Amino acid sequence: MTKDRFGARDDAEGTRAGIGIMFAVTFAFSVMDTLTKMASQIYPAPQILWIRYMVFAGVTVADGLRRRGRYLFVSRAFVLQLTRGFLLSGEILVFIIALRHLPLADVQAIAAAGPLITTALSVPVLREQVGIRRWTAIGVGAVGVMIIIRPGFAAFDPMLLVPLFGISLYALYQVLTRRAARYDDAGTTVLYTGVTGLFAMTCVGPFFWITPDWQGLALMAGIGVIGLTGHGLLIKALSLAPASVLQPLNYLMLPWAVLWGYLIYDDLPDLATVIGAAIVVASGIYTFHRERVVRSVT
Repeated sequence: MTKDRFGARDDAEGTRAGIGIMFAVTFAFSVMDTLTKMASQIYPAPQILWIRYMVFAGVTVADGLRRRGRYLFVSRAFVLQLTRGFLLSGEILVFIIALRHLPLADVQAIAAAGPLITTALSVPVLREQVGIRRWTAIGVGAVGVMIIIRPGFAAFDPMLLVPLFGISLYALYQVLTRRAARYDDAGTTVLYTGVTGLFAMTCVGPFFWITPDWQGLALMAGIGVIGLTGHGLLIKALSLAPASVLQPLNYLMLPWAVLWGYLIYDDLPDLATVIGAAIVVASGIYTFHRERVVRSVT
């Protein structure tokens, strides 16, 4: 077994364990999305997210203060941390709205384009080099998204643009998170993620508050707990296996979404959505492959 200077493992046993944990991660996030869709039929998106951030920020702040005290709040990129925190809270709000109005599988099919958008944004924001093969994959993935959305056709649903906007916000958030890693450690970044989101939702949430019964409160608190558990498992998986191996497994969210959508809402994606999603996923996996190849030779 080998470890790098941050304690992350880099061996076959660790990789297998990390892959196994990623199955649990995608399961947890798919359950969180399903419960969010249920809650969004009754409660406003800002209220759901406010309670979710109460759970997330409360745990991360308590853990951070226990580990490092008030020094955890010291950031060398304060504005950058605030910006990425606000972006994430906006992205989650957008996705809650999308989950309320669209089938789970349709939302995840469009969200599958996230890695492609992230790769494209890394060029102007991070000054990373992206070769012709990855640009081609991005273009092919864009075709897949267009097949799902079908602009100009009778089946076009403008609501499908909502998750596309959301995943674009998330891609920008990811790129800015990479940039923040140049200045602050992971603990500080996680802390600002929770605190900034909680601040944003505290400013907005009270204007959309609907007093929940105990079942509604338990549902929204459960969303927060499951989300926090999923992120904890993801951190553990990344400590065991390389990110380039684990990232493509995020596409497991799509079959999970199809399963929950069918079992709970009797929804199945149509043929165009299946074809478009397959193109997007294939393009994303190829992009991950090329990124790994490029990094191995540099």
